[in-house]
Amino acid sequence: MSLTPASSWPIRFCLLYLAALLSVALAAKAQTPTVAGVQVSGVGLAKTVRINPAELAKLPRRQVARPDHGGKPRTYSGVALYDVLTAVGAELGSKLPGKGMAHYLLASAADGYHAVFALAELDPGFATHTIVLADRCDGQPRPATAGPYQIIVPDEKKMGR
Repeated sequence: MSLTPASSWPIRFCLLYLAALLSVALAAKAQTPTVAGVQVSGVGLAKTVRINPAELAKLPRRQVARPDHGGKPRTYSGVALYDVLTAVGAELGSKLPGKGMAHYLLASAADGYHAVFALAELDPGFATHTIVLADRCDGQPRPATAGPYQIIVPDEKKMGR
């Protein structure tokens, strides 16, 4: 997937592909398993960068509490999406104001799910919350059937992104 002039908003930045493990249904169809990790590419980066789980583990850990899809209180832990982007050289922070306020991140999971975030939502200089790429829930790794990562937005009314 790439950004082309045909899809042009005044947007020109990062796409985040979560190379998550496939669900049981998709894994049965797959010939080769997807390796867990995060792949980041976009206009603002010189090349596509893949961060494996060991490299993600070196980033600062974050913890957020919020109810799950069923309303049960949960504590999720992982790394801030902001930290993932800055680790690969994405320009955020003071370089974001102005035209950068229209830049976005498209998160894509291996199962085809997509979610969009304005970069300002991820930047602690603008946002009051931390959006987390969680690999644990209530201290436990995510179930293999759910994939290794889940994006957690702590203050949204519904878990949908």
